[in-house]
Amino acid sequence: MEGVRPSFSARFLAPYRRITSSGQFIPEIDGLRFIAIFSVYIYHLAGDVLRHSSAGQNPALDGHWLFPVTQILNVGVPLFFVISGFILGMPFAAAHLRRQRPVPLKKYFLRRVTRLEPPYILCLLLFYALKVFAGRGGAVELLPNLFASMFYVHNLVYGMPSVINFVAWSLEIEIQFYILAPVLALIFAVSKASARRALLVVLLLLATGVSGLVWGNETLQHSLLGYAQYFLVGFLLVEVHFSGGLQRQGSWLWDLVSLSGWVLFLALLVQGGSVADWVTPWLILLLYVAAFRGLAMNRFVTNAWIATIGGMCYTIYLLHNYIVAAVGMLTERVFQAYPFEWRLLVQFVLITPVLLVISALYFRWVERPCMRPDWPQRLKATFARAGYKRASKVTLTNVAEKL
Repeated sequence: MEGVRPSFSARFLAPYRRITSSGQFIPEIDGLRFIAIFSVYIYHLAGDVLRHSSAGQNPALDGHWLFPVTQILNVGVPLFFVISGFILGMPFAAAHLRRQRPVPLKKYFLRRVTRLEPPYILCLLLFYALKVFAGRGGAVELLPNLFASMFYVHNLVYGMPSVINFVAWSLEIEIQFYILAPVLALIFAVSKASARRALLVVLLLLATGVSGLVWGNETLQHSLLGYAQYFLVGFLLVEVHFSGGLQRQGSWLWDLVSLSGWVLFLALLVQGGSVADWVTPWLILLLYVAAFRGLAMNRFVTNAWIATIGGMCYTIYLLHNYIVAAVGMLTERVFQAYPFEWRLLVQFVLITPVLLVISALYFRWVERPCMRPDWPQRLKATFARAGYKRASKVTLTNVAEKL
């Protein structure tokens, strides 16, 4: 009996679905990635609308209901950090808690190079060339910034985010965590669950305190010291997972928790202050659990389109700022005299399709092939076959000439 033919959506989305090293696919995680990248995108889109506003429009934003919300949506970056903590913590936790194979560190670090570096470096080279071409800096002048960004030290060397690709500041923090993750993950070697979780809670509280101390220092703020608490929330989410707390329940009660939690989350961020700093990491943990255990929320984050776009978040993150700026220069005059919320909506409608198309192409042909752990061997084999065919063609030609 023939299998059921996949739907059009499934066939269409298949080339854009993320490939995982382990073969395990958790759609909720990609759905949460969608929420994180959507937040960052709206944050930068609102900033672009603000840049194109007239001097007379800016005073009207004081006390505006929507504008303050858009200005705290860079919280999408900490949302990503929590996911990174979860993803990187999982194999180490499995090795300690379930006696699975230890994580080979050589393979662990090599995977970082083969998986994430090619899309990142290609993107930096492209934006470097564009900046030089547009006269936003000389080729020689920008070279030190390019190399600092390539080696993830721009924040440390210059005390500011990358001038080649601004969003790379968070990737530099990611790489710091990536290097330290095998050491930090030794916490999962603590066999007693209560002691292990208590230690994680203490470390998270200490990290939150340190984050407050370094805030205001540009170099330290844009380092792991400023954001370690969110990666540790990811470790706590690993604990919840291994205790069975992420099992799908389809509960409307958890949907209520999710709805009220997101409202409270945004309200705390708009209000600001030390209370938000101490509460938001725990709220994120609760909201991520609710995404698994709720009914409507789980359906949203596991929707094929949402999860697929979320799976492309790395590409979208790398490209979105330049695309928003470039397309925004062409669309800025559309409804320019209208209120902020209408201009934001119009720019969203005009820019988002362009962003998705360009990102989908970059993801499919640049990032996705790098998701295969054996892609260097595949590439080498392809070149070898191509060389063999050329050599065979030359040999046959020589034989034909002799005949």
